[in-house]
Amino acid sequence: MRDKLSHYLAALLLCFFNRAWGNATEQTTLIKFQNAPFPYKESSNSQNPPFFDVNEQGRRGHQSLRAGIYWEDETYNDNRVLISVPHHFKTSKPAIIIVYLHGNSATLERDVRDRQKIPHQVAASELNAILVAPQFAVDAQDSSVGNFAGENFFEKFLYEVATKTAKWRRNKAFLEPLKNAKVIIVAYSGGYQAAAGALENGGANDRIAGVVLLDALYGREQTFANLFTNNPRSFLVSTFTEAARVPNENLKALLQTNNKNTAEILPEKILPGTFTFISLNPDVDHYTLLEGGWVENPLADILRRVNLSKMK
Repeated sequence: MRDKLSHYLAALLLCFFNRAWGNATEQTTLIKFQNAPFPYKESSNSQNPPFFDVNEQGRRGHQSLRAGIYWEDETYNDNRVLISVPHHFKTSKPAIIIVYLHGNSATLERDVRDRQKIPHQVAASELNAILVAPQFAVDAQDSSVGNFAGENFFEKFLYEVATKTAKWRRNKAFLEPLKNAKVIIVAYSGGYQAAAGALENGGANDRIAGVVLLDALYGREQTFANLFTNNPRSFLVSTFTEAARVPNENLKALLQTNNKNTAEILPEKILPGTFTFISLNPDVDHYTLLEGGWVENPLADILRRVNLSKMK
């Protein structure tokens, strides 16, 4: 009887930790942020058409180009950010922040955490890094970036990452390393819009160690080229399907015009100033790209190659 009770309690504890953290290799939570993409703090002085261009008896909405009206209270009101800290993370070692920008039709729990297993992939890379992933439009065919395009907003977001992580972990030792940590932006699909917004106006380009685009370049090539021109120690890895071939070729040409050497094979060590474009096989599915589109745990495979000691 005692053995059965012990096994039952052990199973309950295992279930609790699996649901709380998702995997034994990392600890993951979702925290409300003041500096989140949404709710969107639209400027009354903006010269552009208003983002919330629909109003039905006080309920505001946005007319999406692809899917009709999305309502503010359902789609653009989630200010949570997923934060994940691998068990091997050390505050005493050089640290990096992985900022993951999800694509369309996504939620942090269902897609980023459970389907794509981004926290697990970052942990599996064994990089001394924490993961942060803000929620953009909730489960919507919409790449709107909200506050992420605001002046110096990305810098404020990164500062809040440091303070909220230290508070969550109840450990002030997280604060200083994360306040000064280099950043790798990882964008999937429509997440390239948020990446471009952060790079154009975010005020933190001096902290960008690299950009990883996972079938995530469908325009704004000049914005990315400007980053690598002004910050030549940043690296780029862009994997793409046929649908994104032309923008990738455009970015490659821009970099080559500025005397940047590009490659088509992922190097064993990703160093500052490495620019890699990987054309994926036709059988790679865009939707399942991060679930093993061309290799198992593709993000982990890329991040494990980053030579963090050189990213200073």
